[in-house]
Amino acid sequence: MDYNQMPLNLGVAITSNRAAMDQFVDMTDDEKNEFIERSRSLMSKGEIDKLVNSLVPEDEKPDIHLEDVKDIFKGPSIG
Repeated sequence: MDYNQMPLNLGVAITSNRAAMDQFVDMTDDEKNEFIERSRSLMSKGEIDKLVNSLVPEDEKPDIHLEDVKDIFKGPSIG
């Protein structure tokens, strides 16, 4: 597999997602080439991220649920 042929945006997305990178590394060369070809028609970062996230099995995806995003910022205040 010649990784120089991988689109830069796909390479960045895969290396940013450890679980997806582990799955990609375990793929055969033919599977990798097919995956790379599927990514060539995608334009937005969201589309690329969705494709990369599709590599990760459901049981390995992080379970992050926040009732209210503002809860992240609750806590003691300064001053």
